[in-house]
Amino acid sequence: KHGCDVALRMGYKECPDENAYGDAYYIKDGLKWIFNITGLKKRLGVYSDDDLRKQNYDVDTYYRVENQPEESADDEMQSLYHNLAVEEGEPVYLEGGMYLYPDGSIR
Repeated sequence: KHGCDVALRMGYKECPDENAYGDAYYIKDGLKWIFNITGLKKRLGVYSDDDLRKQNYDVDTYYRVENQPEESADDEMQSLYHNLAVEEGEPVYLEGGMYLYPDGSIR
């Protein structure tokens, strides 16, 4: 739920840093993206969300993402279609004669 792709999709910018989780941190409006709040607290030696806020971590977005329902496979396929579509409503050619349709089906 809290991966790099989600951060980028939400407008965070990647900042390479060999000391950061995954060799980069992600920042938006001066606040840093949180991948795993429990691990981050342990690594920084802090105990509260407010301690993280004082260090410019985006605690509120972390919990907002955490509390969103999981995307179903159909939703993921529809999202993929919208990312790949050249012309809205038309199928997207994948390979081997298979197409991805707007409803997320592959035929």
